Amino acid sequence: MATGTVKWFNSEKGFGFIAVDGGGQ
Repeated sequence: MATGTVKWFNSEKGFGFIAVDGGGQ
């Protein structure tokens, strides 16, 4: 699992967006 900074997370829908450390997608 990639680690990074969580930009936002929707616990209601169970997903979010993470800005991965070191770039990439």
